[in-house]
Amino acid sequence: MKRNYSIAGVLLFAVIGSFSAWAEGGRFAPQSVLAEGKWVKIEVKETGIYKLSYKDIQDMGFARPEQVSLHGYGGWPLEENLSGYIDDLPAVPVWRGVDYLLFYGRGVVKWAYDDGEKLFTHTNNPYSTAGHYFLTDALAPREMETADPFGGSASLQIRDYDDYMVHEKELAAASESGRELFGEYVEGSTPLNISFSVPGILNETGKVTLRFISRPTGSSGAVSLGIGQETLIDKGVLYTVSDIDTKAVSFQKTADWTGDKTENVSVRLSYAAKSATNSRLDYVRLQMKRSLKPYGAFTFFRSLASVGNASRFTIREATANTMVLDVTDGGNPKRMPATLSGSELSFTVPAGALREFVIVQTDKSFSVPAKAGDVPNQNLHALGQTDMIVIVPPSAPLKVQAERLAAVHRERDNLTVEVVEPQAIYNEFSGGTPDATAYRLFLKMFYDRSTSEADKPKYLLLFGDGVFDNRALSGELPALYPNGAIYQRMLLSYQSEESIGPGSYVTDDYFGFLNDDNHAPDASNGSYKPIAQWKLDIGVGRLPVRTGAQAAQVVDKLIGYMDNKLPGSWKNNVCFVADDGNNSDGYTIIHANQANQLADYLEDNHPEFLVNKVFFDVFKKDFSSTQNPHPDVRNRIQKLLKSGLLLINYSGHGGSTAWSDEKVLTTTDIAQFNYPCLPLWITATCDFSPFDATETSAGEMIMLNKSGGVALYTTTRLVYRTPNFIINNQLVRHLFDRKDGRRLTFGEVMKNTKNSDELYGDNNKLNFLLIGDPAMKLAYPEYSVQLTAVNGEPLPAEPFTLKALEKVTLEGEVLTPDGSRATDFNGSLKPTVLDSKTTLKTLNNNQTDTFLVYTDYPNTLFAGNDAVTNGTFRFSFIVPKDISYSNDDFGKINFYASDEQSGAEAQGAYLNFKVRGTAGNAEEDTEGPEIRALYLNDTTFTADSRVNTAPLFVAALWDKSGVNISGSSIGHDMMLIIDGNPALSYVLNDYYQTVPDGDGTGYAAFPLPALSAGRHFAEFIAWDVYNNSTRASFAFEAVDGLKPVLFDLKATPNPAREQAVFYFSHNRPEANMTVQITVFDMSGRQLWQHEERGSSDAFKYYTVTWDLTNSSGSRLRPGLYFYRASVTTDRSKEASKANKLIILAQ
Repeated sequence: MKRNYSIAGVLLFAVIGSFSAWAEGGRFAPQSVLAEGKWVKIEVKETGIYKLSYKDIQDMGFARPEQVSLHGYGGWPLEENLSGYIDDLPAVPVWRGVDYLLFYGRGVVKWAYDDGEKLFTHTNNPYSTAGHYFLTDALAPREMETADPFGGSASLQIRDYDDYMVHEKELAAASESGRELFGEYVEGSTPLNISFSVPGILNETGKVTLRFISRPTGSSGAVSLGIGQETLIDKGVLYTVSDIDTKAVSFQKTADWTGDKTENVSVRLSYAAKSATNSRLDYVRLQMKRSLKPYGAFTFFRSLASVGNASRFTIREATANTMVLDVTDGGNPKRMPATLSGSELSFTVPAGALREFVIVQTDKSFSVPAKAGDVPNQNLHALGQTDMIVIVPPSAPLKVQAERLAAVHRERDNLTVEVVEPQAIYNEFSGGTPDATAYRLFLKMFYDRSTSEADKPKYLLLFGDGVFDNRALSGELPALYPNGAIYQRMLLSYQSEESIGPGSYVTDDYFGFLNDDNHAPDASNGSYKPIAQWKLDIGVGRLPVRTGAQAAQVVDKLIGYMDNKLPGSWKNNVCFVADDGNNSDGYTIIHANQANQLADYLEDNHPEFLVNKVFFDVFKKDFSSTQNPHPDVRNRIQKLLKSGLLLINYSGHGGSTAWSDEKVLTTTDIAQFNYPCLPLWITATCDFSPFDATETSAGEMIMLNKSGGVALYTTTRLVYRTPNFIINNQLVRHLFDRKDGRRLTFGEVMKNTKNSDELYGDNNKLNFLLIGDPAMKLAYPEYSVQLTAVNGEPLPAEPFTLKALEKVTLEGEVLTPDGSRATDFNGSLKPTVLDSKTTLKTLNNNQTDTFLVYTDYPNTLFAGNDAVTNGTFRFSFIVPKDISYSNDDFGKINFYASDEQSGAEAQGAYLNFKVRGTAGNAEEDTEGPEIRALYLNDTTFTADSRVNTAPLFVAALWDKSGVNISGSSIGHDMMLIIDGNPALSYVLNDYYQTVPDGDGTGYAAFPLPALSAGRHFAEFIAWDVYNNSTRASFAFEAVDGLKPVLFDLKATPNPAREQAVFYFSHNRPEANMTVQITVFDMSGRQLWQHEERGSSDAFKYYTVTWDLTNSSGSRLRPGLYFYRASVTTDRSKEASKANKLIILAQ
């Protein structure tokens, strides 16, 4: 069996000893040692012996240096198997001189011996460039002990030792993924020469290990390595790469190092390839024998020959100032009892495992650890059981917003929430050294202490962005984050060891693996589970905010979502978008097929939702366009987002800047989002949201945009189609699950999804993450709507029938979650009656001889707006003449209701009816709809008026029988036609809304796409349910850059005491605009200014709230002030209006 020995690590006996301590008192200390006394942090970069003089210690603020103790772990990365963790800054033994102390400090490179490969190997700390220790006068110092002498005899005499060296520079990343960084770029014409100094090297066979990466294209590359005149690795092959997701291939080989050896070792490296990128050295590692003697102030040594043998080590050139430390247990180094005879120092050890020693010359000069700073007292270990942890970078603007969000969860959800900065976690859980495992250990403390399910931790919110290179060593990162600034502005990310291939990943799941079962060895072979088999124990989410402004905007929208500031029937709408494939997959319909399965599952199991199927191949494709081959898909997505979606789900190709090759959704689109309703996004596509990249991804933009979305279940890396569908399917299934009667949070949904049996061992799931608050819930209605009667009769058991031109009256009630009628529910109802479900098929635009057969409800018979009184409702409508007469499938009635006073919302559906035949007693109607108003932007519009190039068209209609919006018959759609051009002809059925209690009144509001500047002619056509039509036309002039007109600028209340809300209306409803509100004193001095980009719905005011403070945050004095509103829309000139405001004393 292959074994790995840690060099200067924690041995098995130490681990076993610590287990017994945990069993008695718990794994985690009840109080942190940092809670009291003075503490100073020091740092070391390399493993070695360090010296602190008493003067050094006094200069750090300690009056009595002889009473100062040392604590910590040093710079090795924490073990990801948490079973051997020793908690809370263990004391480190020191060797004390007359007026100084020496200690063994671990740097950031960890060495181990691989017994299977017979090699010493190394690992760099991926989180920090320095290790840390703490000094304090609060605890008694731990003096270094002398090991017990071995009384037996030695069977082996050792006068040399096995040593190792490595040349490795971490300069660049092959891709923005993974832990590995790489060194010098090697070109064919310029070999790389590397020098090592190895005094005392012996002429015995050693080993040299080379690891090199490159991405050859066209033909393979060859790497060679020599030492002196000897070629040890000759033309090692790096094979050709054609896969775009493989950023490089690696060549790694260990060769015997024979021949004569000298102190100065010169390694020569060359690489030849016709065409290649990412051609970089990873490392050259040497393994050799050296004479056992001091080489400087300290010399580490070990002997492979001693393993299993009682051995006597003899050190030459020793003096009375020479001592030997056993640092095998890095947390408990001991002085070896040794005998000096002349210039030889000897000691004997019993047979056993590989041990690590260090020769120390106490009379030599040692490095002094640098002071990293004073450490305020802290005590995370003393925190009580906590439901939610929020980790936020040490940025005051970010922390303010994190606290705001935490306060809402405390008040609204009755959660205990702790907001913690990462450095505080590092101090108590990783010895002050940044380490992602410290986050996990902090959460595990609460998990292990819990005595019931109720007091287990539930959520982790990472309130900050992260970078793939946690140390900011590569590329442009050193310039962006100099001098450790990355730790002040970012949170750590957990990266895979794989860094050059498609298997590389970043996952926030790591922080939520808290149960010890994740680390239990397999009973059959002793191996440990791979991370893809670990189970999540909490919900984990991330908000990738970098600035206070970003954080404030995100928290504003999340709180607004939780406050249900925008109730509406949009919460009944969900959307499934599906790609039509591309050349790489043969234009497969699999994406559409998968999306259709998800949509049908939701339709069948949650019929209260209106499912919109936006499959690319349903829409005509413009093959002549390279920029926008799917304009109808783009327009449909934008329209649905504007009207409001609870959920939008995408299946298909994509990347960090767009959905699909056709770019139906891009970062440019997302930056311009201005819709008011916030959907949950599920993006089953490749690397849509690599939050750890240097550039902001499309997925992150959705969260950072004040409109974009409330949360995303999204991807960070390459993902694969089949496992994508599995996780997507599980997400949709768990999204509407309930636990003990309550809906699940976003974090619980992700946890249950990833823990499902279908995803056990699936690496693909690691590339999905939650961008969002894991403690939030999807805001669909809690109450339900039930249909109780049709045409005055109780609902029959058998399906009833709706007939064309029949007047139908439906009655029903709103029910509370317990199923009783909500007698205090008074508000509005939006019923939508859909024609029969229809079997359809896609267009096969790509002519692959495959198409998707699917079902949908393509035609709307009625969309109403009625009242609910004391929990009951009743409404009537006439079934349009245009129905699907030949379809014998069932129709659907969808309901949404809201009570503005209580905030309660309800939804429901009824499916047990059919639509067919014609009523025999239909009333006669021969008149088309009456057009009561027809204008662009606002009611001041008259024929030939000048408007902007993308105005809002509004038509107000009345018809005694009702307006036809069914869309089931060709030629009977509500239409707006510009300049008689078919390409500028728009169907407005979906834009028509009835007015509550309007008795046949309604309106259509349609934002026109941008028109060319100049004169245009518009024709509007509307039909009633009897297929009578009415037409109207008008001319207008579109003017590019025309400034908007502002109306009704006011502030309320006025006078204001606590806050003021600025209101204004304008003639650019639905338009994207930049709004600026500025406040001045009487002398014209600017005191406060607010700018935002947004839009206002048609017929509503635009509002901005102000807390009566100036730009510095100080409240203004009572008095008279001026305020001004300035507005620009896309490419328009600025419009402004001013008014006065009185501020009263508080």
